Amino acid sequence: MKTIGLIGGLAWPSTITYYTTINRLVSQSLGPHHSARLILAQTDFHPLLHFIRSKDWPSLAKELLALCKQLENAGADFIVIACNTVHKVLPLIEDEISLPVVHIVDATVDKIQELGIPKVGLIGSPLTMTDGYFVERLVERGVEVVVPDDSDRRMIHRALGEEFALGIFLPETRERFLAVIGRLVERGAEGVVLGCTEFGRLFETGESEEGVLLIGTAEVHCEVAVKVALA
Repeated sequence: MKTIGLIGGLAWPSTITYYTTINRLVSQSLGPHHSARLILAQTDFHPLLHFIRSKDWPSLAKELLALCKQLENAGADFIVIACNTVHKVLPLIEDEISLPVVHIVDATVDKIQELGIPKVGLIGSPLTMTDGYFVERLVERGVEVVVPDDSDRRMIHRALGEEFALGIFLPETRERFLAVIGRLVERGAEGVVLGCTEFGRLFETGESEEGVLLIGTAEVHCEVAVKVALA
């Protein structure tokens, strides 16, 4: 089994999701009492969040590179970044990383195409919903994408910063998200990508809500990571 290098703390609730999901999938594949070979490099999210909000991509890339180097030095075989948004700066440091990185967007597109869904809704951080690092990657692979309107994006942003990043997941917030999903369905979405790794605490991947399948990037990312580890 290969050793997974996991970058966590972006924010910490998603690290729990990744750790639990990866170990559950390994156990399902190999049998009871098996668990993943995994090295975790957890960082303090606060300064990275400042870089994201100020669009200081070079500083964010520098921090990400340092975490990747920690995992390289610790003996990881490949890297998994437990955050969608941080993948934006991966192209800035790819040439300086000696280990392969399992890209969360590529894993997501592969799942969408496996399911045969031509048009998806996308909910996530403001950057994920509007920046090319995610949307363009889907479009390049032939997937049509619809995103929430400005009002819904503001609601999602507030929930991310004031609730999910702090480990708070409220039933009423879930209902508001269901309303957003319903509006994306009205615009033709046949599946909805949960494009934030914290969203897995609200919904299950594959869960059918508002008549569409939900595709959680964290769950899909973990599935691919385990396949690579066990290959």
